[in-house]
Amino acid sequence: MARSVGEAKTGELRIGLIASLSRGTLRCVIEEFLLGHPDVHLSFTEAERGELLSLLNHREIDVFIATGTNSLAIGDTMVLDEERTYLAVPSNSHLAVKTQLTWTDVEDETYLVSKREAGQDIHDYIHRRISDLGKPVSLQWHRLGHEGIMTLVGLGLGISLIADHWRGVSYPNVTFVRIGEADERIPFSLVWRPENDNPALRRFLSLARVHAKGAASSLSEVSQNRDPWP
Repeated sequence: MARSVGEAKTGELRIGLIASLSRGTLRCVIEEFLLGHPDVHLSFTEAERGELLSLLNHREIDVFIATGTNSLAIGDTMVLDEERTYLAVPSNSHLAVKTQLTWTDVEDETYLVSKREAGQDIHDYIHRRISDLGKPVSLQWHRLGHEGIMTLVGLGLGISLIADHWRGVSYPNVTFVRIGEADERIPFSLVWRPENDNPALRRFLSLARVHAKGAASSLSEVSQNRDPWP
């Protein structure tokens, strides 16, 4: 039993989330890990960044993923991917018929933002983009999670910014449209404690590094061969 745990054939890996697993690089890493380590039990905790940091420090989770490159210096980090940005817009609006939007197209729209995790990051991101155009930002805060915000978008109350991994989930009367230029992306990083000697974590991180290199390579190719705007 000890040998099996040491080789990550059994054991447990505890992952913290403030992101969707509906699509994206993290989902690919988890799928490959499950194939290679079917007897390792995976447990997931969805919480806000502060709580995940506390759980990580108390060894109640092994690793978590969050937006940004993590400047908190609380552990080791790895940029797993830099995802494209999209706007969630009502499917019956004039914005939904476009294949790509510029920030000028949506400078007068009302933005819906969650007061929960990533809400402040989203607020700051939108504020920078619209302020660069010399326009005030029309923004509404709501004490709702991602699904609640998408419901409000579907009701026609505004639009919202999302990263690519959320597009694996569909919502009534909501369409996702690419926003910004090809190199406009949001980084997502894995965070873990360097002294954590869980073999399952080490195997997971090894897989993550392979996928992170692949994602970085794809991003480099896109930046070198940027398509013209449609």
